[in-house]
Amino acid sequence: MIKVSALVLSTVLFSGLTQACTKPTAPALPDAATAVTAQMVKAKHAVNAYMTAAEAYLECASSTIDHNRTVKSMKKVGEGFNEAVRSYKDRMSNA
Repeated sequence: MIKVSALVLSTVLFSGLTQACTKPTAPALPDAATAVTAQMVKAKHAVNAYMTAAEAYLECASSTIDHNRTVKSMKKVGEGFNEAVRSYKDRMSNA
């Protein structure tokens, strides 16, 4: 019984580690020229989830290259989303 419990516990712990060490996929950003509010809000949540997952991935990235690529992707996603928000707000204020 103890061996089975230890096996189950180690499997659960290991699966948690591998999930955190899975590189997340960057979200697609909406086109600010045509996006509606719901799309922008959905994108905000997707970007926040991506950033959280990417930060977790950085904690266990196995190489400097993986780490640097993830940081570069995070920066690109953040800048892209911020630009989309600025464009969206500009479009909405001029409507």
